[in-house]
Amino acid sequence: SNLVHVALAFDDNYAMPAGVTITSVIKNNDSLHFCFHLLVDNVSSDNIAKLKELVQDNVIIKIYYLNDNFDINPDTLVLGYLSAVSCVRFILPALLHSQTKKFLYLDSDILCLKSISELYNTDISNYVAGVIPDDKPMQNEIKTLYNIDAKKYFNSGVLLINTDEWMKNNLTNKCINKVNDGNVYRFADQDVLNILLENKTILLPIKYNTKIHITIPCNEEKEIAPYTVLLHYVTGYKPWYQTFNSQLFKKYYQLSP
Repeated sequence: SNLVHVALAFDDNYAMPAGVTITSVIKNNDSLHFCFHLLVDNVSSDNIAKLKELVQDNVIIKIYYLNDNFDINPDTLVLGYLSAVSCVRFILPALLHSQTKKFLYLDSDILCLKSISELYNTDISNYVAGVIPDDKPMQNEIKTLYNIDAKKYFNSGVLLINTDEWMKNNLTNKCINKVNDGNVYRFADQDVLNILLENKTILLPIKYNTKIHITIPCNEEKEIAPYTVLLHYVTGYKPWYQTFNSQLFKKYYQLSP
């Protein structure tokens, strides 16, 4: 079918930003038909109701509730802003395999600024995923931590996943076992995916996961390249915190439920 499948996973703290991410995707892709798959952890009924308001002629919303059996080694969640929910993306391909051969996973601190149609139509038939390389400082740090090709180290905030290949490689179980194997992974889910998907990914252009480090005035938003498709607010500074004067976030927030 010509449905574009997009998946997000979040808890109540990220419900509003996730709604804004979804809104930005819908608003910049009028010609596409979407099915958004939302895997939620303890999201309030008020927020669920608001997420359901995003449904329209070309938008289906499916909500899946995370049960209490999902445990991640807390020692590996060393960065204060990573939670076990960040590892829920390991489950999504198994959950969605029966519904679609391919889906786009997005973190909930991303804004879509342009059409994702070219990204979604990338041929990933011979790969587990289409991914976007991380920036140089991250790659250099990774070189010292793991025995993987740092030039191919990708950021896990945007993943175009081939569900058949994912299942063939039994990756859901492998990912959960690895993140819980007693080692501390500096960037939890992201490191585990990079280790297990080595040589199974195709690298895609940076415009599909452009990282932005904001300061309070958010002038960084004015400096992003005009061809940016997906803008990713990395670091613990998020544009929805009141201290930050993010015009872009404000724009999509006002358009959203």
